[in-house]
Amino acid sequence: MEALVVGGGLAGINAALELADQGAQVTLVERAPALGGLCRSVPDPVAGRVDTGQHVYLGCCTELEHFLGRIGVEPAWRQRRLELVVANPRTGITRRLQAAPLPAPAHLLPVLLRWPGLPTRQLVQTAAVASALRSLSAGDQALLDAVPARSWLYSLGQDDLAIRQLWDPFLISACNVALDRCSAGVAAYVIREGLLGGGDAGALRIPATDLTAWLDPPSRRRLAAVGVEVKLGWRAANLLPGKVRGHLVRSSNGEELEADLVMLAGSASAAKRLLTSRGVSDPTLDAAAALPNSPIVNLHLFTDRPFLPGPVVTAPGSPLQWLFDRSRLGEEELSLDGQPVFHSAVSLSAAEDEIGVAETVLTATLWRHCQELFPAARRARLRHSRVTREAAATFAAGPGSAAARPGPKTPLEGVWLAGNWTDTGWPATMEGAVRSGRLAALAATEKSTTPSAGKP
Repeated sequence: MEALVVGGGLAGINAALELADQGAQVTLVERAPALGGLCRSVPDPVAGRVDTGQHVYLGCCTELEHFLGRIGVEPAWRQRRLELVVANPRTGITRRLQAAPLPAPAHLLPVLLRWPGLPTRQLVQTAAVASALRSLSAGDQALLDAVPARSWLYSLGQDDLAIRQLWDPFLISACNVALDRCSAGVAAYVIREGLLGGGDAGALRIPATDLTAWLDPPSRRRLAAVGVEVKLGWRAANLLPGKVRGHLVRSSNGEELEADLVMLAGSASAAKRLLTSRGVSDPTLDAAAALPNSPIVNLHLFTDRPFLPGPVVTAPGSPLQWLFDRSRLGEEELSLDGQPVFHSAVSLSAAEDEIGVAETVLTATLWRHCQELFPAARRARLRHSRVTREAAATFAAGPGSAAARPGPKTPLEGVWLAGNWTDTGWPATMEGAVRSGRLAALAATEKSTTPSAGKP
């Protein structure tokens, strides 16, 4: 069987590997000059390259771990259990918190009890969320998809303070949408899998910078090892009936590839465009393509000294959201004009307000917030900065979005879908992408099974 995978992000790479395992002769095409999709980096005069977004995954992302092991890469930072620094801009309290080596959910007690800015009454109320999730069925989660996450948390006794201080940092970064516009079903899934799934479920794994070097060469090597041909700079323009095999895909420069099986592993809008070029309409795919996008903005700061109180810092209620000390996370030493510089990244999810702000204004504003919150930043000198933006980083997992996410099958025989926007249960994450690629390949080769959550 000849298989053609259109799209070289994590979903496409994993789909190609799985199809090759099932005995297909696979070609993978990607319009960019490198594999990895939105997991990518861009040139920078000081760091060499900086990531377009600070990618983080959790211990519960077992299919992603399996995929990374398959291509032979490791994260630069791997925790055994959740550990982070929480800086409260209202009280000025900064605390290093660590989960305990206990069964879930007891492992989170040391984190919750010492969370700055959260009174005891709100801490006690968080137990209601854990209790509700323990009894949550698949049907209940489907019903929650129509409910805003903020309203659901209100119904469980969480007030605005608890949501702002505790739930916003975790859920906005995972779902990339504000909680009043986030599906409660998706939020419940993230809490259950990422925080309550086990003692190591919420442990942080942080990829090495830069992401392109981390993913592209190892993926190419592994694909070549299993016989997958990779064509970069190849933009699929039309999907047509095949002359010899079932399907023909024509590139924007007229090159043609035929295959028995085509896996559309790019964006939902790209998949819709190709199916439409074949005269095929799929209402569910149309709904997925119509989901709004949600942006991510990152600010890379290069200072003459470190200023963050830990490798990973969250600042609930602050415009800074999450901050990462790249120099402590395994990045090579950097210098500017012969002097050492230290690299930190500010990661802003659901960044609708920041996506269009001028780089100089955004940098000045966020650096001022850093200096107000971290005493060491007041003594630091900013030597260089860089803003990166992904306007369409993810789809917005709003209420009702689950119903708009298709499975891998399309109305056209032999044409399949993969991508983190398909129906995986996960929001648009690296875990969701690799999971979709594997499930689509298994479905396409009639070997599909439904894995239990967390099983690679």
